[in-house]
Amino acid sequence: MTAFVTLEDSPMFRKQIYSLEQTTDELKDRCHKFHKGCKRFMVSLGEAYYGDLSFADSLEAFGAGQDDPVSVAIGGPVMSKFTTAFRELGSYKELLRSQVEHMLSNRLMQFMNVDLQNVKDCRRRFDKASAGYDQAREKFMSLKKATRVDIVAELEENLQNSKSAFERCRFNLVNALANVEAKKKFEFLESISAVMDAHMRYFKQGYELLSQMEPFIHQVLTYTQQSKEMVNVEQDKLEKRIQEFRTQSELANLRSSSNMQATTSGDGLNIIGLSSYKNIEALMQSTANGEVQIIKQGYLLKRSSNLRGDWKRRFFVLDSHGTLYYYRDKWSKQPGDDNIGFHTVDLRTSTIKIDAEQTDLRFCFRIISPAKTFTLQAENEVDRMDWVEKIRGVITSLLNSTLSNQLSSGGLDMDSHSFADANGADAHLLEESTSTKGYDNISKILRRIPGNDACAECGAPDPDWASLNLGILVCIECSGVHRNLGVHISKVRSLTLDVKVWEPAVVDLFCALGNAYCNSVWEELLLFQGQRIDVPNVDGPSVKKPTPKDAISRKEKYIHSKYVGKSLIVRETSQSELPLVTIRIWQAIKTNNVQIAYRLFVASDAFPNTIYDEVNSELYHISDTPMHKNNGSTERKQFDPALCQKIKDSGEPESCLDGCSLLHIACHVGDPVMLELLLQFGADINFQDFHGRTPLHHCICTKNNSLAKYLIRRGASTSAKDGGGFTALERAMELGAITDEELFILLAGR
Repeated sequence: MTAFVTLEDSPMFRKQIYSLEQTTDELKDRCHKFHKGCKRFMVSLGEAYYGDLSFADSLEAFGAGQDDPVSVAIGGPVMSKFTTAFRELGSYKELLRSQVEHMLSNRLMQFMNVDLQNVKDCRRRFDKASAGYDQAREKFMSLKKATRVDIVAELEENLQNSKSAFERCRFNLVNALANVEAKKKFEFLESISAVMDAHMRYFKQGYELLSQMEPFIHQVLTYTQQSKEMVNVEQDKLEKRIQEFRTQSELANLRSSSNMQATTSGDGLNIIGLSSYKNIEALMQSTANGEVQIIKQGYLLKRSSNLRGDWKRRFFVLDSHGTLYYYRDKWSKQPGDDNIGFHTVDLRTSTIKIDAEQTDLRFCFRIISPAKTFTLQAENEVDRMDWVEKIRGVITSLLNSTLSNQLSSGGLDMDSHSFADANGADAHLLEESTSTKGYDNISKILRRIPGNDACAECGAPDPDWASLNLGILVCIECSGVHRNLGVHISKVRSLTLDVKVWEPAVVDLFCALGNAYCNSVWEELLLFQGQRIDVPNVDGPSVKKPTPKDAISRKEKYIHSKYVGKSLIVRETSQSELPLVTIRIWQAIKTNNVQIAYRLFVASDAFPNTIYDEVNSELYHISDTPMHKNNGSTERKQFDPALCQKIKDSGEPESCLDGCSLLHIACHVGDPVMLELLLQFGADINFQDFHGRTPLHHCICTKNNSLAKYLIRRGASTSAKDGGGFTALERAMELGAITDEELFILLAGR
């Protein structure tokens, strides 16, 4: 949410209000379009529900549940169970439609009709109060010195009431905009997440229903197998053609990938108060070549230099470089133009006088220079004297300072100076540029790894596809089989097309593993009994390692048995002469042994989110760890790491490992390759230790900026707070200035 740097009414404040209103209007348009799409989605779900019922009725009319000769010949009695299942699935779909309507469609309407409409209403009241305030101020400021006291008091009271109403409406508008800015951070994500959860439950219910029918379905399939044997050869050919077609489609889709960019912005003013000439002169000398600081700023009435001599309200700023400039009330409303135009008053050749040429006007003073005379009017006497005193101090300092020549030659750059624009071209820091030639070399690098010159499954030469989480290279035909296993088993990527995948950590992980080592784990039984020797499978038939010329169906059977059934693995068991698996995996991470960690994850029940408490009974906080129940489950309260005595005594944030996961330990080791291995095997990147610190917190506390940036790019949450209520960015700021600009952008950008 865009933060209001100052709540003082100014052109910059009005500019920011206008920008937020523009964002709100755009958000409203998006909500309308999204709501229309949501309604169409609900209509499609309703149509699908009635379609399911219609299909079930048609199936029943076709022959399900009937015992006439035609129905029996086509399997009608068998289809009756399928008819019941389709009706049940249709009821799940109707439940999903009602959940989408309640959790998304209704909430969208509530957001548009209440929150966004409130912004419009507040803006209308603000404009009305602003007009009333301007009228009251003009009446009050136009009073002459001879005006009766009772009239002055009445108009002054009217001015105060108008100002109070104006401020109330202004802050109501600020609150309405802030409410929208705050809600859009969670409102839509919460609704969409609830819809996705409803989808998950919908598919889970369908899966459970069909799982109960699975034995029956298998019986039906066994019955129909006899009628399929005559066409198996043709089916294999057709299946191969389909697989080739799907592979070509995947290649076409991968060529259309696009890059993402991130931007960041910020602004600020430092306002100080000074009263004496000496203080002003000291400040101007100290900031002559440094950061500009504001001596005074605020609204003044300025008399126009035209023939009418009308008065215009302008916002004046006096800075420590001896420059007085003022902003107009209007600014550019063109998209992308954040500059606010201003004009400069040259104080080096100016003098100041109290009162205007017309002696009957109150609270006036003039700034007289050879080029122009500025007649200004403050809102009260105190404000006028404060402006006069500070401007005189600046003029005196400019005349007495030895830096006068430098200021006259440097000055303020009117063409490029802007207080509103703090946006930079920082988005390129979030994306590394890569060349095609560099990624051509990746395939050569990976194929030089032992065993990577051939497909890990069938031995085909020069594989150009990879499984990221398995650490192997496969040919294009086997890659299609791997893709059908699902991403929870194998994440298939191309060596040449998926250029953004091959970050240094991923390449180093493949270099640490390779086909030869990975197959020594996944095919260890084959290695014991000799290459291409039959090995009993849990399902009955034997498993033989395929060759490049074997049919795709044979490769599918082998790969499915290898990775889904894990029938060729020699299981790691807890033996008396060996430590427990949890201890061994913990030691592998501490010693940064990637291969042992890989073997334990594959061949044992090693859990990627194993914590320190499971391998070490001597916990520092075990005596002061209160437990509390939440929804029936027992959870441990998180403690502020700043209050941990162990961390205080050692002076090292990583000294207390209570509640730390394997990923926390890998962050202390400092090797991104081990981090990548853990993440590929499902480690929780936002796991919190006893003190509520995520792995990102640990990297920040140990000043390992490179790993911190790597974790953020891999999806680490920058908004997660530790036991002390601090995010990783706030902990980094505690350690001092953040000199790594890319790290700062990443920490502040999520």
